[in-house]
Amino acid sequence: MLPASTILVVTLLASVASVHCQDDPWLPRELGRFKLPHAGFVEVYQNSDEEGDYMDRLTLYISTFNAAALFIEDPVFKLHAPGKFMDFIDQWNEIMQQMGGEDASTALWPNYPVRLPKEMAGFDGILQTSGFIPPGKTRGQLEIYNEETRSGPWNIASADPKDYSYHWVVWKDVDGDGLLDAMVARFHSGLTGNTESQLVWMKNPGNLGADGSNWDNWEQNVLINEGPDVYLQFEKLEADGIVYDTFVTGELWTERIMLYYVEDAPGAWSDPANIQSVIIDEKPGVPFEAHFYDLNNDGKLEILASAIDESVEDAAGGRLLAYMQPDDFRTPNWELKVISAPFVATLPIVGNRMTPGKQRMFYPSQEYSEQTTEFGPMKPWILLSGDDDGNHYVVYPASEDRDDWTYERHLIVETGKATSGTMAVVDLDNDGFVEIIAAGYSAGEVYVFTYAPE
Repeated sequence: MLPASTILVVTLLASVASVHCQDDPWLPRELGRFKLPHAGFVEVYQNSDEEGDYMDRLTLYISTFNAAALFIEDPVFKLHAPGKFMDFIDQWNEIMQQMGGEDASTALWPNYPVRLPKEMAGFDGILQTSGFIPPGKTRGQLEIYNEETRSGPWNIASADPKDYSYHWVVWKDVDGDGLLDAMVARFHSGLTGNTESQLVWMKNPGNLGADGSNWDNWEQNVLINEGPDVYLQFEKLEADGIVYDTFVTGELWTERIMLYYVEDAPGAWSDPANIQSVIIDEKPGVPFEAHFYDLNNDGKLEILASAIDESVEDAAGGRLLAYMQPDDFRTPNWELKVISAPFVATLPIVGNRMTPGKQRMFYPSQEYSEQTTEFGPMKPWILLSGDDDGNHYVVYPASEDRDDWTYERHLIVETGKATSGTMAVVDLDNDGFVEIIAAGYSAGEVYVFTYAPE
């Protein structure tokens, strides 16, 4: 899926996916699975209709990509109101719709779908990111789809001077004009193996139309070179009585975990001279992504990151890492806690592998999230893709003690194949228990689990 693999290969193993859901109360039960070749990035988004039926507000999105199909666009699929179809999950592939219409693929190697805020143009929409390293798949786009009229796509990055790979977008009023702009990390892969990475913001021209007007050729402004390249997450942090707007990122090409910040003032991000940075970890290995989370529920944010140290023999250098925020967040080299290790990547014929991958915090149920202990509220659990180890995991705290950083890891599914993909965790049917939708990229399947009792 992401980072350091230039070529995805199909493993020679042909074993059937094994689901690990016996008697462990920490693990979900499988509801079903369905066939979907090359399922990669999985997200579930809720529309803006707060008065509508809960299940009708949700849509599942799954991007697919075939590394061997050079210069051929890859489809992205969606399923509206998946919570209404829980009794026949094996048929989801038959009722899913393709973004843009049947046989209307427009993206080369689609990555994360990103929700488009309705306040931008008066409609609920999706931005589909795309592009990656393999030849024939390097031309990424930022494609807007109107999900209310099913029109689009319109590429806001159509002014790109060269091929860029895009994975994520943050909607943010960068220049203080009252309009949400696109803050984006991207990279360009050269034919000789050299890469260029950039943080850019693309200016919202205003007067955006539901029919596609003003959704292309957005003005591009480079803020940082040779830094952010894939994913970023913003949070407000305070130091010396001053509030800063910050973002954390795992940099694929510099192999660093970094935090960038400006004073929290209108338009501050639009001037590169305002942007400061602090190195969280200068040698974590090759990172997949990094996030702010309050892992131990003590009211203070940590940084959670996944990365692989390629110097470890037998591809066993994968680690899930947590960084402790110091009293002054601007202090470099935050204290590191290894949450879970090792993760062992399947060995490729050529190229490198990445493990673990996407991480998301969650509670198994609404009731569980509301419980308290002698230490305070319950700690959240971690849903984790193994990515290029072919697995998905639940990682959970061994105790509720705020100073105990011991975690246990259990398999949800072992696909028996080279690469798993990402996942989403959300309550699909409004019963108070979350579901997990997990991709099996090489296995050609998608797995659905729940924490609801039978």
